[in-house]
Amino acid sequence: DNSFEFEKRRNEPVKYQRELWNKTVDAMKRVEEIKQKRQARFIVNRLKKSKELQKAEDIKEVKQNIHLLRAPHAGTPKQLEDKMVQKLQEDVAMEEDS
Repeated sequence: DNSFEFEKRRNEPVKYQRELWNKTVDAMKRVEEIKQKRQARFIVNRLKKSKELQKAEDIKEVKQNIHLLRAPHAGTPKQLEDKMVQKLQEDVAMEEDS
């Protein structure tokens, strides 16, 4: 088992080797990068949950106060269509006059 082998060598001084030193420093940098990515992912996941809760609250508020957004007799689609047709006809008439 590797962990037992490591424990056996724990108290032995390691001979200095430039390559081993460089690999160790590189490994430490890599571990730090991974740690930073995990922390960032954790924070993003926490924020996702908050966004979902906020969206649910917003939907609930809109449903409760829908009367403020939509008047009961705001106009039927047919009336809106008639207004649009009339506006277009007026625009065409103005263009023909000029």
